[in-house]
Amino acid sequence: MTGYNASDKAEKISGEEVSGEEFTAEVITLEGGNIETVEADTVQINQGGARSIIASEVELNRGSAFSIKAEKIGMIQSGVFAAQSDSIEMDESNSFSVQSGLARLNSSRVGLLVARQANLEDSSTVILLAREVNGPVETVFDTRGAALAGLIGGIAVGMVLFVGNLLTRRKERAAN
Repeated sequence: MTGYNASDKAEKISGEEVSGEEFTAEVITLEGGNIETVEADTVQINQGGARSIIASEVELNRGSAFSIKAEKIGMIQSGVFAAQSDSIEMDESNSFSVQSGLARLNSSRVGLLVARQANLEDSSTVILLAREVNGPVETVFDTRGAALAGLIGGIAVGMVLFVGNLLTRRKERAAN
């Protein structure tokens, strides 16, 4: 794997120039193509992708990333597996997992959303854990539902282990 260090300057990269490299700069702009790892103050990706992004600010436009860790994330028609930020705005985007202080979702889908404040419009989540929720949201498990599902799952597992333990004791007594 090759690396590129462009400290103290901006770097614009086109899809023909890069595939699977590591980049470090103050500002990275990727037009198409894929980058392995990006570390910068600002990362802008348009119709491209990255495995790992660490930055102060990230903008994805029709792009994708495996993981993003940033203070501020903006996504338009994009996808990310895991995002961690102080603030995230998603417009027609998808994510498996989002952890954020403030999450604003518009026509977006998230598997697990953990946030202090979640503002949702025409969006859905599988599991939503938030202190404050604004707007209509479709969710399979909200905070109360997730706690109830955990309680029921714990009781079910406990009962199975208890019955299994009883059967094991009964067989041991019959063998003696």
